[in-house]
Amino acid sequence: MVWNESIRVSLTISGALRIGFGRAGLEVDLPVVRENLSNGGSTFYSSNMPSSFRGSLRESVRRMINSTRLSSKASLEESLFGTWVTEAEARPMEGKLHVKLLPSNEPIRTTSRTGVEIDDVFGSVEQKKLFTYEVMEGGGDEVTLRFELTCLFPLSDEEAAVLLAGLNGLVYESIGGFASRGMGLIERVEVDGKFRDYAYPHLTKILSQEG
Repeated sequence: MVWNESIRVSLTISGALRIGFGRAGLEVDLPVVRENLSNGGSTFYSSNMPSSFRGSLRESVRRMINSTRLSSKASLEESLFGTWVTEAEARPMEGKLHVKLLPSNEPIRTTSRTGVEIDDVFGSVEQKKLFTYEVMEGGGDEVTLRFELTCLFPLSDEEAAVLLAGLNGLVYESIGGFASRGMGLIERVEVDGKFRDYAYPHLTKILSQEG
């Protein structure tokens, strides 16, 4: 059996999150990347969220493989996400997963905050190192992000199982930058029930075999 359908994933983020622009702006030192998408009269900041989510998911899959009885399935990370761009001598291989941010009616606004740079050696505030940075916030205390995972090629039972383990492992991890300031903390992960029902028995089987 294989899985060849899209997978809907919803992340509930506590507080604010930040996915940076990488260069100084006019009104704030460190702005966020934004693509203004009109959706029901509200503006949604996509801010390269799909790539940030994909990176967080890959790290979660790798962590779950290395810290559980899934160590023999390490090659599945590469089949799902492809080779790392830093692997110069490796044969380039595209992963099977494509991530898309789904539109949302939830209003997301940006606000500016002030930060200071801390000296790594002395732990004190460095002189003339005051800066401003932009963050994204939802309408309330939480931000909900919804993604769609598309399988470019069918997932094997084991790939689906490892992917589910990685999705489950995202809880209390973070997406985006400034995690040290408590930003982007993922409090809840909701996975498409049909995919969960498909992958969970295979994950249980792998764990029992590895044990």
